[in-house]
Amino acid sequence: MPEIKIQSHPRMTVVGPLYHGKNEAGEIPQLWGKLMERQGDIENRDFSVQAAYGISIMGPDYDETMVFDYIAGFAVTLDPENLPDGMGKFVIPEGDYAVITCPSLEWISKAFDAVYRWIRESKEYVIDHSDGNFNFERYGEEFAPDMGSTKFTIHVPVKEK
Repeated sequence: MPEIKIQSHPRMTVVGPLYHGKNEAGEIPQLWGKLMERQGDIENRDFSVQAAYGISIMGPDYDETMVFDYIAGFAVTLDPENLPDGMGKFVIPEGDYAVITCPSLEWISKAFDAVYRWIRESKEYVIDHSDGNFNFERYGEEFAPDMGSTKFTIHVPVKEK
């Protein structure tokens, strides 16, 4: 598994199709198809950000219910006043994140396990829940399945102990 690094990420609003549930039937991969179909519905898209984001948002009862929200989306330049039907938004707070590069989608569970284990075992960092319980995947320029590369990064908010 690749090395885990601490990286800063700027504040960013992400908008895209929203899923709510447990992903028991693999709904999240289908959400990415919806994003591609509906990308024209996202107003004020920030095309300077060459990435798509997958954001998992776990509510206070997540440990009991395993129900969470997931947004597959793009960065926007302005916070939308009205969201198109079926869309959600999330503001990624500026801050430090434990980041791991995932070599492919097949490794996503192992990569999440690795980064959360690294944080639990860290003598320097803890998960930062000050802006809620969330994490995100960033699918940047390295994620080019048609070119044979499916690398992406996973980000978990952290703060110093």
